Amino acid sequence: MVQINGEQVEASKVVGKTLLAYVTEAGYDPVGIVVEKNMEIIHREDFDKVNIADEDVIEILHFVGGGQF
Repeated sequence: MVQINGEQVEASKVVGKTLLAYVTEAGYDPVGIVVEKNMEIIHREDFDKVNIADEDVIEILHFVGGGQF
């Protein structure tokens, strides 16, 4: 299993994919996110070099602008 944003995901669905491939397929804009893999921030330029492995814990944070005062 792989944990992504607190949810368990079947390893066979994501293991071996690069972070870039996963976040793109999941509908994220890679420019507007931060990815943490196993408590380590992954630099955006490395998304296509880092593969997802079984037992990984991944957090994807995206920034939302706007609001009202």
